[in-house]
Amino acid sequence: MDPQQIDSVREFIMFVGQKLKKCTQSFENNRDLTKHEFSILFILGQKGPLIVKEIAQNLQDVSLSTLTRLLDSLEQKQYIERSLDRTDRRSFVITPTAKAKELMESFPQHMEALAKGILEGLTPAERLMLLELFSKVRSHIQSM
Repeated sequence: MDPQQIDSVREFIMFVGQKLKKCTQSFENNRDLTKHEFSILFILGQKGPLIVKEIAQNLQDVSLSTLTRLLDSLEQKQYIERSLDRTDRRSFVITPTAKAKELMESFPQHMEALAKGILEGLTPAERLMLLELFSKVRSHIQSM
């Protein structure tokens, strides 16, 4: 493979990563959420109600004491509800509220602006080609 092509792809990945990070931070800031609070809501949105230990396993670099404070904050903001786990009374089940579900449903719409920005600079034919390439790259990356 051509090293210049690899460098160009690496730079593009880093550029898109920074744009995604800014877009996500904007979403979090406009909703008074920290990065970790948003991550918890995202996990709950993907997996549904979880016990605290399962949330901890899905978060990187967050101690259980920090997780407890994050859950306290999310509960205070009415994004989650805690209830005793019926199968293990020592654990709590964390469930996203309707407010959290509504918030997380709006996230893809927020990302849509970034997607539109990517496509705006392309002709209709280039857009189709890009989507075809995205599909091919996705299929290859999933098999890695």
